[in-house]
Amino acid sequence: MIPSDAESRCLLRDLRGVVFLEFLIAFIPVWSFSLCIFQLALIARANLIVKHSADAAARSAAVVLPDDPAEYGGEPEMSIGRNRLNGSDLVSALGGILSDLRSPSLGIVPTAFSGRALANVGRSRLNTIRLAAHVPLIPLAPLNVGTDPQPSLRKALGGARSLVSGLYYQPFAVAVTFPDATGAMVTGPEVKVRVTYAYQCTVPLARQVLCAPFGQLKSTSEWAQSFLSIAQRFVGGRFRELQHESTALIHSAPYTYKARSS
Repeated sequence: MIPSDAESRCLLRDLRGVVFLEFLIAFIPVWSFSLCIFQLALIARANLIVKHSADAAARSAAVVLPDDPAEYGGEPEMSIGRNRLNGSDLVSALGGILSDLRSPSLGIVPTAFSGRALANVGRSRLNTIRLAAHVPLIPLAPLNVGTDPQPSLRKALGGARSLVSGLYYQPFAVAVTFPDATGAMVTGPEVKVRVTYAYQCTVPLARQVLCAPFGQLKSTSEWAQSFLSIAQRFVGGRFRELQHESTALIHSAPYTYKARSS
């Protein structure tokens, strides 16, 4: 049935639902803009904390690197050597632990683990500096690491559970590097420490606009030197790369450390 001219003119003059339609047209971009502003505010907060983390790592390095080698298992002064753990090393270490645990003696249990570092990528000095960088970053860990099927603003603000999730998030999301180092040694009167952090974006919609998958982050050389870089291949979610450098004067002693007798 074709409407008459009178009915057509009536439909053109019908204003019912106009306000609701205008609300929908205005609400979607305003709401999207608000979510992006909220995510940018969280990124700005994280950026300040990463800067503080770099300062803490530099202050730690200024004291730890020239410290007594006897305090770090005989590791030379100014050393930032890394002990890379590959698959064969892990298999052999686990095999040794299992063979030790076959003993019926209960006292063998702590002995089986005491001398085996399964994920100690880095030596004592480097791990001490890493710890100084990691502690300030713990509150930034997401409640749900990786892809979250139900993101919310409440989750984006974090909570007490971040203290737990940070334990398995930071090993692959934080990289502590030394841009001016020569090989595995730091030279010169100053030490420059670079902290690179993958901040997980968790605000709905905004995370798709402002952040990228882990594999698309720019500083690939830094991420390869994180504590547990293998996990970066499997983590989902969206991330924003934050990076800061800090320089500190080496606090070396004006004397030579003497070798200690065992």
